[in-house]
Amino acid sequence: MTTMEPIQGSLAASDSPNVERSARPLSAKANIVCAVVLVLYAMYFARSLIIPVLISIFAYLTLRPLVRKGRRVGIPSSVAAALILGTSLILIVVPSYLVMEPARQTLEQMPKYVQNVKQRLGFVFDKLDALNSATSELAREETEENPAETPVPVEIKQPDWNANLTFISGTGNVVSLIIVSGVLLYFLLAYGDQLIRSLLHALPDFRTKRNFFAAIDGVQDGLSLYLAHVSVINVILGVCVSSAMWLLGMPSPLLWGVMACVFNFVPVLGALAGAGLLFIVALLTFEPFYYALVITGTFLTLTTIEGQFITPTILGRSMQMNPVLVFIATVFWGWMWGLVGVLLSVPILIAIRMASEHYQCSQGIAEFLGGKPQLDRNAQTDDTPDPGVAIGLKVNPEG
Repeated sequence: MTTMEPIQGSLAASDSPNVERSARPLSAKANIVCAVVLVLYAMYFARSLIIPVLISIFAYLTLRPLVRKGRRVGIPSSVAAALILGTSLILIVVPSYLVMEPARQTLEQMPKYVQNVKQRLGFVFDKLDALNSATSELAREETEENPAETPVPVEIKQPDWNANLTFISGTGNVVSLIIVSGVLLYFLLAYGDQLIRSLLHALPDFRTKRNFFAAIDGVQDGLSLYLAHVSVINVILGVCVSSAMWLLGMPSPLLWGVMACVFNFVPVLGALAGAGLLFIVALLTFEPFYYALVITGTFLTLTTIEGQFITPTILGRSMQMNPVLVFIATVFWGWMWGLVGVLLSVPILIAIRMASEHYQCSQGIAEFLGGKPQLDRNAQTDDTPDPGVAIGLKVNPEG
């Protein structure tokens, strides 16, 4: 036994470095997971600050090519930014004003719509009530058999003034969101290139500067390509939906066209939500039940043609993303930031994908999101054309 003890001790000593080396990757991964969780919590907690900044940055990257084209023809960036914001405001305010009255009437009649829907679909709600009654009866029987395990109901009621204060706070948040986003967008359009130059000067070496600018350029091209084309496609879809609803005799056809245009910025879920609203209104407007199905089917046919054929053909395979990832991103950011998160989910996904393509350490993320990894930036030589020239900055290769 004494001769075996040194041998066992030496084996244990030889295994300890391997154990330490195997434990280090696990601890590193755990640290990464904790850091991601903390960042997500911070993004949720600071959403009132992050959301307007993110909206402004995405809008800036989308509209930045217009400012650069204006600068080439002699228009100062500040003037071009004002013209772009003024034109965008007109394009938003005019359709909103045209549909404001029909939307207000529809919202006022919504409680009446709900009651009428319950009457028209009474055979469905009767089945649901029977199912709920059976479930409640089973729960009551289990409670009677185990009275000691019956939980004590606790009800917490908020005072009425709290609900009113929440409504006022929500309205103020919307107004502040619009003001902060608009003002920040103007300054980014007017002086954003100067900020990029300052960031490039602050980076340590030429390769880092080149990769940074390539990532910004990739995100800009991706967002501009996606949002510009999708905006035009959604406007055309809105015109088609409005025309179809007018031909089918739906009230306020312009309202449904604007709804289709706005909702279609949210893939899949937007079309389903629009179809549900159209079905409810058509069910209450027309007496035959099948006519509501005809109107809803027409809307879904138009959105399906757009989503399955027109948009993939125009955007091409380079901008296609897995529908599963799009759905997960929509649900996740909607849970994080509400309706604004739903609208920002696809631009966030595109930005992450485009930025990941330009760094070797994130090639796996780019491939997972459907992107095509770029060449290894570290393998490039200093003879590569300087991307900083695109914004009028000559980067010194020596840093």
